[in-house]
This record gives sequence, structure tokens and C-alpha cells, in this order.
Amino acid sequence: MSDRNVCPYYGCNEEVCDVGCGYISPHDAKMIIKFCSAQYADCLKYHELADRLGERIPAAARTATWVEPVHPGAPAIPVPAFGLFCFGITAALFALKQLPVPQLEIHILSLLMMAGALGQILTGLTALRVNPLRAVAFTAFGLFWLSLLAIELLPSAGYGQSPGLLSQAGYFAMWGMFSLILAQGAENLARTCRLVFALLTAFLFLMALAHFTGSVTLLHTAAVVGCVCSLPGLICGVRQGSQEVLRLLNPGRAQAQRVR
Repeated sequence: MSDRNVCPYYGCNEEVCDVGCGYISPHDAKMIIKFCSAQYADCLKYHELADRLGERIPAAARTATWVEPVHPGAPAIPVPAFGLFCFGITAALFALKQLPVPQLEIHILSLLMMAGALGQILTGLTALRVNPLRAVAFTAFGLFWLSLLAIELLPSAGYGQSPGLLSQAGYFAMWGMFSLILAQGAENLARTCRLVFALLTAFLFLMALAHFTGSVTLLHTAAVVGCVCSLPGLICGVRQGSQEVLRLLNPGRAQAQRVR
């Protein structure tokens, strides 16, 4: 603390000034950034303690250590690797279904998409108390992929009838607007999630335009964008999975990588 221009009462105890003592709450972090780190002369609490204690500095203040505060407005948001991986699987499968490439059997494709959608819903439900925006995003799009099973894939397998192209265009456009709104949640979503939802917005709007115009070229373009949209989630999931396998097989090496 001696090499910093910090408040002499910083980090004492609750009887003097509890800011910087023990658990640092978001309010404490704001106070540290605003007053304790440099401008403590503007703090009302400092003047109160200076009038009460005079030249005496509590012993706790002499031994207190400075903790560099983290601004509460810019927390490190963890990436939901499992949810993004499930999203990547479903997006890639559905996009490849629109391209003239060898296709999986329709029942296997439906099961894989259902599993990916349920994985996204599970990710959303587990984030309900931690990050409500993430919970809404993953739960909603998990249900979206399940709805596509009923709209496009199941009619292809002979179950029910597919809605008209205009109805499908409106459906994709509605979800594109929803994805665009989610992509604006810059403060509550990880950077990878924002990238995924931005690409997903382009994919959904192109799908809507392709169904509205009946253009095969636009449909294939949308499918390519959908494949690109799935890549960040797949890469993130594979990387996280490989790290977990490395940690199980060689805990010492994994710990060394985290330290570096």
C-alpha cells in the first residue's frame, strides 16, 4: 500500500471502514474505483474518520494489502461450451439438409436434432438464476429446433403436412428478429455467443427470404451461412471437451496450461 496513493483507512475493519476488508461487493468495487484508489480526499467517510481519529492510523490499515478492483460493469462472462456445441450440431444438421449433399437418414437426423435441442434447453434452464438472457436464448432456440422438426423434417418422413412457403418465410423472419434482439445483449452474453447469434440472424433472414421468393440459390446461400454459424459452437465445444479429457488423463499438465 505504500507505493500507491490510497486511503489510509482502506481495508481496516467494520468498526473503521469495511471497504476492501474481506469480501468486496459490487458497491465496494465502485467505491474503491471512485475514491479509495486515488481520490479519497473527496470521500465523506474519509473526512469522518479523519475528524474522529486525527493522526492515528489503525493497526489494521498498516497491514492491509491493496487488491486491484475489477470493474463491476465488465465481468468475465464464461462461455457455455456445452450449449454452443449442441447449437452447432443442430444448426449444421439443419443447414446441410438444405444443400445438395449426401444426407443422413431422416429418422437419424431427427433424433440428432432432438438431442441437440434438448441439450440447449438444459443449458438454458441451468443458467436461469445466473444469466437470465442466456437462459432465454438457449431455451428458446432449443424449442425452435424442435419446432423445425415438426415443420420441415417430420413431413419429409411422412408425418403430417408441411406448411406453405409463405408461412415458413414468416416463421423464419420472426425468429430472425428474435435472434437480432438477443445479439444486442452485449453486456450479458459472451463474445462467442454474440457472434453465433449475429450469424444466426443472417441465416434466419436468408431462410425467410429464400422461402418467400422460392429461390433455390438463396436457400443454398442461407445453408452455407448456417454451416458457418455452427462452427464457433462446434469449435468451442470440441476445445472444451479436449481440455476436460486432458485434465482427466493428465491433471498435472492441464494445471500447468491453466497457470500459463
